[in-house]
Amino acid sequence: MKKLLIDDRDQAFVLFEQLRIQELFDKEPYSDFDEETCRMILSEAEKLATNVMMPTYRETDTVGCTLKDGQVFVPEVFKGLWHTWNEGEWRRIDLPREIGGQGLPLIIGMAANEFFEAGNLAFQTLAAMARGAAFLIARHGTEEQKEKYVEKILSGQWTGTMVLTESEAGSDVGATKTVAVPNDDGTYTITGNKTFITGGDNNLVENIIHLTLARVKGSPPGTKGLSLFLVPKYRINPDGSIGELNDTKVISIEKKMGLKGSPTCQMMFGEEGNCIGELIGEINRGMSIFFTMMNESRLIAARHGASIAATAYLHALNYSKERLQGREAGASPDSPQAPIIRHPDVRRMLLMMKAYTEGIRALILYTTYCMDMELVSEDKDEKVKWEELTAFLTPVAKAYGSDMSFRVTEAAMQVYGGYGYMKDYPVEQFLRDEKVHSIFEGTNGIQALDLLARKVVKGFPSLSKGLFNDIENFCEINRQHKELAKYIALLSNGLCSLREVTAFLTEKAKQDFKIIALFATQYMELFGDVITGWLLLWQAVIAHEKFEAMIQDRGLTGQRDAKRFVTENSEAAFYSGKISSARYFSSNILSLSSSKARAIMDGDTAALEMAEESF
Repeated sequence: MKKLLIDDRDQAFVLFEQLRIQELFDKEPYSDFDEETCRMILSEAEKLATNVMMPTYRETDTVGCTLKDGQVFVPEVFKGLWHTWNEGEWRRIDLPREIGGQGLPLIIGMAANEFFEAGNLAFQTLAAMARGAAFLIARHGTEEQKEKYVEKILSGQWTGTMVLTESEAGSDVGATKTVAVPNDDGTYTITGNKTFITGGDNNLVENIIHLTLARVKGSPPGTKGLSLFLVPKYRINPDGSIGELNDTKVISIEKKMGLKGSPTCQMMFGEEGNCIGELIGEINRGMSIFFTMMNESRLIAARHGASIAATAYLHALNYSKERLQGREAGASPDSPQAPIIRHPDVRRMLLMMKAYTEGIRALILYTTYCMDMELVSEDKDEKVKWEELTAFLTPVAKAYGSDMSFRVTEAAMQVYGGYGYMKDYPVEQFLRDEKVHSIFEGTNGIQALDLLARKVVKGFPSLSKGLFNDIENFCEINRQHKELAKYIALLSNGLCSLREVTAFLTEKAKQDFKIIALFATQYMELFGDVITGWLLLWQAVIAHEKFEAMIQDRGLTGQRDAKRFVTENSEAAFYSGKISSARYFSSNILSLSSSKARAIMDGDTAALEMAEESF
């Protein structure tokens, strides 16, 4: 059977051959697990996504969501999916046992969800998002709140949302106007309008718990004055049963370009002055509490985009092997039509897609691995090291990952030619569903500023001694690699360019912040190129060693025998392909690093100097 979701062999390679996560199982809290268990879980996730979720993908888009009498109705097929997904307890797999989770490493949850999102992302945005809501309440709620909400959300009986954005504020969360007025019983009356609420309402669950940012009267302006409230759709009676509607109202469902099966809502809280919420945590600590979800949410946003790109690549690859068009370059005029995979430009696009897909997958999984390593490390300095790596890599994974995943999906449409633009094939839906990931959970421009202004400028010494030093050591160890030395040199040069421009911008930050803001996105791209190039070359070194061992075990000699072996043996083909991905990325992306760095350091400020009328 053709695999059209994600390349599970590549995923397993990153997990067990590159990152060697089986070593996590020697440490608490993961000592109860082993590689075999994790592989079995991922296999079950793939089966569910392939057999149950993927067949509903097109219908989800066609049917979409409807709003009737204040109730949102999602596609009918979601009811069966919701039951099956909850029955498998997939929401729990990587949550701590003490809050009702199964306690697996975060990286296994990240990998399992890649299958689900490739299968039906619109459904998965509803199914998985509640995980973050439950975790936040478990982390910051009172014992009464934990008892009231967490298990019902984890079971899928209820669900939860993140309610931040307002139409007048957009990404400027500090401009929030929703207000919270304290009541005598310790609750708060919430009044305000919110927009872009994923899963703001649906007909799958009994109740929806809205984690809502609002400002208590007298609180400071900006984000420092925001507090977080639990606002249920239906009030909850003292015995835990569902009570009356809590003065929350869906105004409309957003008419979106993609992800049409996932209801994104505009909502009104307190139209009749009777919307009651509970404070979670302390007053004016809403944003810091929300970041319990936000950092992980940004990685999840990256994974959303990468999952779509992964399935788009595999669909395009399969199509290119079946679609007959033209003749091979140099063939005689009477030659038969050839599959388009034999045309050089199509092969270029496919290898570009393969390299980015594998590189972004590795970036997301490595960042999640850093989170797991922080959790298992007992040494204080080790914990700080992994925490810093997570902080640097998260905005890169989100912004660079979603930007490049869109390029992959765009190229997949190009491989299909005219048919890619039609609804005959799913690639046009992939492209529509893909685009939002560079926008939500903080636009990529905001992620770039977060990386440069908050992380790099403030933490340059730890970046230089940590992540940059790790890459430098890798280059030094492998600089004379018999097959990859040329490409390792390109990585080393790219790192030098990145170091140089990082020092340049760190100094510039002391003089003119506008320069930092102007070049943050270019810096993000250069940073992502170097990190992704390192991860791919790290993979290539491992793959080359394994491929050479296979050649030697079989007593093969000469390039002809090796090439024939690749065509006959799937493992040999896989390892050979890993080397090709790294070669392509190094030659075509890393090789541009010095030019990208020079463009930043030349510092052309035309965009700042132009009169608005000149645009």
